[in-house]
Amino acid sequence: MDFRSLLPLQAVDQRIMQLEHRKVQLPERASADAAARALQSARAETDRLLKRQGDITGEIDRLEVRGKELDAKKAKYEAQLKTVIAVREAEALQHEIAGVEGEHSSLDDAELLLLDESESLDKRIVESNAAIPLLESAAAEASAAFAAALASVDTEIAAANEERTRLAAGIDGETIALYDQVRSRMSSAAVAEIVKGACGGCRTSLSVKEQAETKNVADTSDARCPYCGCLLAV
Repeated sequence: MDFRSLLPLQAVDQRIMQLEHRKVQLPERASADAAARALQSARAETDRLLKRQGDITGEIDRLEVRGKELDAKKAKYEAQLKTVIAVREAEALQHEIAGVEGEHSSLDDAELLLLDESESLDKRIVESNAAIPLLESAAAEASAAFAAALASVDTEIAAANEERTRLAAGIDGETIALYDQVRSRMSSAAVAEIVKGACGGCRTSLSVKEQAETKNVADTSDARCPYCGCLLAV
């Protein structure tokens, strides 16, 4: 085994890991997501406004139908009023007419409110429709920028993986297997040098005795830092 040959490989692995992290954290990704959400929100708002406008139109139509029914009912009562002689019957018809007029007045008020809302909605729908093309353009630009940034990082990752393959080809399989095994359970370096009497992985100082013991088992699976467990290249 040659642990020192693992150091360049580990450097490449760390670079690949950093690139993968950068790929997830690309600012262009956040910008593209934000632009897409803004566009989706604008489209949803336009749909909501159009639906409300349709509801208002339907409600106005219903009120107008009811208004015509009340007009017909009032005309009927007024015609009857001209033919009755009894005071009680006349009073009853006048009461009915007053009720019809009251309901009609309420319908007219409701219709006016709906017409006002409809006019306001028309303006908001125009504004919303005008904003959507701009948001679509912004979303497309942000998406293109994200795709370009992603492609750039992927190119770097591909190059790093090629370098890793080249480096791994020059290391025996047993050493690679041990390195991969240690690396899979390490949060820090899997292999390190002793630098100024300390483990290059965890920075813990090693006693003279510990350093001597490590040298005695150099390039074997026992050549490890007694504190963090990484492989020591000595």
